[in-house]
Amino acid sequence: MIRKSIEIEENAVNSYLHAIRILRLQGVEMVDLEKVIKKVAIETLIHRELVKALLRAYEESLKKESEVMKEIEELKPSAREKMIIVKLLKDHLAIESEMISIYRKLAQELQYPVLRELAESLARNEEEHHRVLTSLIEKYEK
Repeated sequence: MIRKSIEIEENAVNSYLHAIRILRLQGVEMVDLEKVIKKVAIETLIHRELVKALLRAYEESLKKESEVMKEIEELKPSAREKMIIVKLLKDHLAIESEMISIYRKLAQELQYPVLRELAESLARNEEEHHRVLTSLIEKYEK
């Protein structure tokens, strides 16, 4: 389905760019129409690139998922190792907090709504990571 959406976005980009060329070749003076088509074309380009990145991320995640899960399942830490895990997780909490802040600021600065919403979504996802890491810290501090 992701590959199909890339194809559709690509067709849409080509169609919008073609429409702009036709308008110009025909000498049509519809500045407002051309503005709207340009805006939609640019946002469609953004969609296409995001979907391509989504496909790459999805494929890479599938490759890594089983490897990561296997390592986690085999993890049976000693008391000393638990202390190290807690330290590492707390260090990572600081990184997660910074990522939340950066994505929120980015969302405020981005011009295109789709990118702004993506940045906001990433901030919410980082907040979820923060909650999960906090839960793990509590688990290993026992």
